[in-house]
Amino acid sequence: MAVDIRIQPLADHLDLVDTVTGWHWREWSHGHADASFDDWRARLVARSNCDRVPFTLVAFVDSVPVGCVSVCDDDLDARFADHGPWLSGMLVIGEARDQGVGHALVHQAEVLARQFGASELWLHTAEASAFYARCGWSVVSPKQQLQEDTVMRVTLAA
Repeated sequence: MAVDIRIQPLADHLDLVDTVTGWHWREWSHGHADASFDDWRARLVARSNCDRVPFTLVAFVDSVPVGCVSVCDDDLDARFADHGPWLSGMLVIGEARDQGVGHALVHQAEVLARQFGASELWLHTAEASAFYARCGWSVVSPKQQLQEDTVMRVTLAA
């Protein structure tokens, strides 16, 4: 059964900032005792432009927010710090997975990044390299150690 997926800028839905921050907080805050929920929220708000990088997108299925992704310059892999912008904070809630939401988020992030002047996008991932490869991304540096991420990139079509 096909679902109706809509992707929109978080800037158009600022009432969802706490929801999206909560997703990020639950998924990635462990090991970051130096940052509070409010710090994470402030970083997300700073990534909420609608006309330039950094920006954040929210996915909706049947008008329910189910996922997000950001394109930014502040969540890079230090080994490739001179590259970017970087895809970050990609998340689809459990009940919305395997319906094309993640692919739709990545695709729209690529489209907007290109519109805003980027010729490529980069990301680092601990465990989702197969997903990004299915989205057309190439491995730049494979994960070789447990504490290391895979670094990937995609060239944005003109």
